[in-house]
This record gives sequence, structure tokens and C-alpha cells, in this order.
Amino acid sequence: METKELLGRRVRELRKKKGLTQERLAEIAALDVKYLGGIERGTENPTIETLEKLANALSVRVSQILDFEHEIHGERLLRRRINQVLDKCNERELQIILRLVSAVKD
Repeated sequence: METKELLGRRVRELRKKKGLTQERLAEIAALDVKYLGGIERGTENPTIETLEKLANALSVRVSQILDFEHEIHGERLLRRRINQVLDKCNERELQIILRLVSAVKD
């Protein structure tokens, strides 16, 4: 997962913890709501100034916005657990799982 995506997930997580909508956070941080949406989707690359605005609006430090290590470790843990389950599957079960995963990803 790219850093921008991790950052976006973290901003969204902090926003929701504060009970704020995108519109309200954008208003408090003096940002365009579409730009904030792009940050949360991981398609925008915010400047340090923007991160400071978001941190102030969320009443957190910039370092807390950039703290997405738990996301990385969480993803690794999920992948490990999925692989453990897959290791116990027979060929027929693996084919079914492949079709399911392909359907979700398409």
C-alpha cells in the first residue's frame, strides 16, 4: 500500500473518531472538501502546511497523522492469517477461493 493511501486512511480514521464529516473537517481546516476527499482516498499529496491544518482541526499532532504503522502491521498480520488458512485448503477449495477473490477485485 502506498504512503498516500496509508495517510488517507489515517486522516479518515482520525476524522471519524472525532465524529466529523468531511465537510465539517474541511471547513475547520480551511480546505476544499474535494481536496480532503482526495487526501482520504490517497489520490492527493498534501503539503506539510496542509497536514498542519488537518492536525490543528483534529486536535492532534502532525506525528499522530503520520502514525500509520499499525496499518502496515495489521495488513501483514492479515496476509499471514490468510496464508495460514490457504495452506490448509485442498485444490477444489483453492479454486473456489480464487473465484471469490477475483470477483471481489473486479
